Amino acid sequence: MPNRSNRTLVTVVVACLVIVALIVLLRFVGRRRAGKEAVAPPAATPATAARVPGRVLPMSPGPLPVVSVKPEPVEITFDGCPPEGDNQRQAGLNRLKNRVDEGEYAPVTFDAIAGLTWPQGVERQRRENWAAADVALIDRYQGLAVAVEGYLAGAKQEGTESPNCHGDDAKYRDFHIWLTANPNEDRSKSIVVEVTPRVRANHPNWRTDLLGQIVKKDQRVRISGWLLLDPEHPDQVGKTRATIWEIHPIMQIEVQQQGQWIPLDKLGG
Repeated sequence: MPNRSNRTLVTVVVACLVIVALIVLLRFVGRRRAGKEAVAPPAATPATAARVPGRVLPMSPGPLPVVSVKPEPVEITFDGCPPEGDNQRQAGLNRLKNRVDEGEYAPVTFDAIAGLTWPQGVERQRRENWAAADVALIDRYQGLAVAVEGYLAGAKQEGTESPNCHGDDAKYRDFHIWLTANPNEDRSKSIVVEVTPRVRANHPNWRTDLLGQIVKKDQRVRISGWLLLDPEHPDQVGKTRATIWEIHPIMQIEVQQQGQWIPLDKLGG
């Protein structure tokens, strides 16, 4: 009889322990579910939101962004001139210069581009001859869609060049534009930004005479386009440019008027 009583007591204790364990487990699961339901879904960010090509992102100018995946360049044949131009040795660089796609432009400070360094080993060298570490460093920034504000220090129609198949007519020549941080600043402190024939074909108001008027009036401008390193001009650094990093090609030119950014296309003259 005592043995039977002991077994009954043990059974009751075990049953009680199981019930307590089940209660604790159910409460834990309930708290986890409640916690998950209380957490709001993350807000969309520029990295996850739908891209809107052609717009300048609504943020204050800052440093160069870190972008893991950049848009692939879109290229076209222009009046019989292929994207690589007429120089196979410069085919890769020419393709980047001749892209025609719009980006979603991140506002960056003037100094973010003007102060960007580059490895000397890439100067006047074809990309296939660059060291792997140099390629990785350049590719971190090349191909970024950026918008930068400043003042024009001049605009000039360039001569014949390989990206444009050495076309002699004016419509086949780049516009070489100097952008400075402050009005009336020397070109030695400038960033070179370039208008290409393929993009200019859709912007008849992008003319050197109209750009010259902006220079004379000291109007603030915003230039949007693709960041590119042109290794062909290291000898001009400190003379006619501050860096061999360029915005090339320019995709948008805007002029500040009464606190608003007005596309150059809408300005008469």
